[in-house]
Amino acid sequence: MNFSSMKALTDLNPWMADKKLTRSELITYRNADGKELKGVLYYPVDYELGKTYPLVCEVYEQFFDNGYNRNMNLITNHGYFALRPSVDLEMGYPGEAWVKGITSAINKLVDEGKVDNDQVGVHGVSYGGYATSLLITQTDRFAAAINISGKVNIISFLGDSPKIGTRNYSAAENGQDRIGGSLWDEPLKYFATSAVLYADRIKTPHLILTGEGDWNVPGTNSRELYYAMRRLGKEVVWVNYLNGGHGAGAASDEGDFHDHWNRIFDFYDKQFKKAKEKKEAGGSEAVE
Repeated sequence: MNFSSMKALTDLNPWMADKKLTRSELITYRNADGKELKGVLYYPVDYELGKTYPLVCEVYEQFFDNGYNRNMNLITNHGYFALRPSVDLEMGYPGEAWVKGITSAINKLVDEGKVDNDQVGVHGVSYGGYATSLLITQTDRFAAAINISGKVNIISFLGDSPKIGTRNYSAAENGQDRIGGSLWDEPLKYFATSAVLYADRIKTPHLILTGEGDWNVPGTNSRELYYAMRRLGKEVVWVNYLNGGHGAGAASDEGDFHDHWNRIFDFYDKQFKKAKEKKEAGGSEAVE
């Protein structure tokens, strides 16, 4: 049998030979209500046992697939832990799920000595970006937060995507947004799940990334939070990629793709460094 020939047949990605890939594991934790949840934890590529690292959470809904993931490999190659935590979303009260579940997952990793409690970031795309902005109106646990193509105002979003029309209404009422009723039946729930209306509570530095050609979440919706935070004197940056789509620079051309990720890492590096310096100076505050 010619083993060299067999190797040639199976060596489909030789360019990967000198690349470092993360390893992952499924973790279990309980949210604030005591419900058991799962999450996928990705290790820094040069992980050293006993050393604490920054952590970046990528949020959406439920995560169980721990196969190859581009985003997780980019984050872990930058020297961070990466976590995709699951949350228990409840119809009518979706905004509570992320703060109940994600913070519990972080606590577990901090208690295990893996993660530096002062260097934790969070981001998400689309529904995950919406979750990110809403999350930081409820907790100042994070050193940095990034919303990528996520709405910040459900009310103005309802009729503001012409290519998908009334889909926004059904998504809010009984679809992914899980409000459980119409704007006219449940106005307070629409208020409660629109981050822009609670911008005054935000203490976390926020980066907002959008795409001009986004057919799903118009950049003008995300922009509302940028202007609100600017008006309130809070730390915020907004980048709108003119060639970008749903996913901002990552849904654009090669140059924008690199700029998108460089901005993300520069933002996390800057905010994690500030958090570390504050802690060393004795200014770290306990947060819930």
